[in-house]
Amino acid sequence: MRSIVAGIIAGCLLVSLPIHASAGFKSQHAQLGRDFPIHYDGPLIQHGPLFAGPNGLPAFGVVFHGGPVQTTTATYSIYWQPAGTFMSPRYKTLINRFLKDVGGSPIYGMATTYSGSNGQVQNVSTFVASIVDTTPYPAGGPTDADLQTEISKAIASNGWPTGVRVQYHIFTAKNAVPAPGYCAYHSAYNYKHNSNRPVVYEFTPYVGFENGCDPPYGITPNNDVDADGSIISVSHEQMEMVTDPLLNAWYGIGGEIGDICIFSFGVPYSQTGANMVIHGDPYFLQEDFSQALDGCQPNL
Repeated sequence: MRSIVAGIIAGCLLVSLPIHASAGFKSQHAQLGRDFPIHYDGPLIQHGPLFAGPNGLPAFGVVFHGGPVQTTTATYSIYWQPAGTFMSPRYKTLINRFLKDVGGSPIYGMATTYSGSNGQVQNVSTFVASIVDTTPYPAGGPTDADLQTEISKAIASNGWPTGVRVQYHIFTAKNAVPAPGYCAYHSAYNYKHNSNRPVVYEFTPYVGFENGCDPPYGITPNNDVDADGSIISVSHEQMEMVTDPLLNAWYGIGGEIGDICIFSFGVPYSQTGANMVIHGDPYFLQEDFSQALDGCQPNL
């Protein structure tokens, strides 16, 4: 479990937060028989060593591995909420609002310093559609294979697209995944085993205050601590999907761009605790790492 360390150092609020798996999970690709590896965010996940910098001291950074980025994104959300399960009353509304707001925002704009085999990231993300599925969960809770099946069902039922520039965000209700040990993860798979139709997705389980995935200090600018906590994870995973959608673009031994700045939230500038307002809507978000600018952006 994570501990919270108070203090403002060099203008940044430093908090000991969940840490992502990096190279260790990438190496499981062949073992798991997956199309693509999984990249986790969670308090029980060990962080790999950083790069050796000048004089052998640790240095932050990511390395380009030749893959594509999401130059623009079309975004879809899937809420898997069977009858009788719990999500806070505004949970879906607030997360969808963030996904609508984020295109053109400073947090999304930080990724424009990255390019991939298919071009430069643009500050363009369009929220297209959202569905709620009340199908019961499998016994024991949904696995990653079940989540992929759920996404594929939504794609087939609604005629939704696939491809490297499409993002799928899938959410489950409270306690659907017992003690998951992570806050969220992102990965990809080939739709109907067609390598020309990748599905890029992230999963944020409903953990609320469980497993150390709650907002630090209980900060909740939208008066819904579960939604605001999930939005932190959604933003983290979204920016990593943008810069590393197929897990073969921008990452380093220490993780992806969200991992490097997972301690950095800047300084909340209002009584609500928001550190960014997008289209008039308040959010509390972490920064992400810009390799080109050699620092966490957008300097919240």
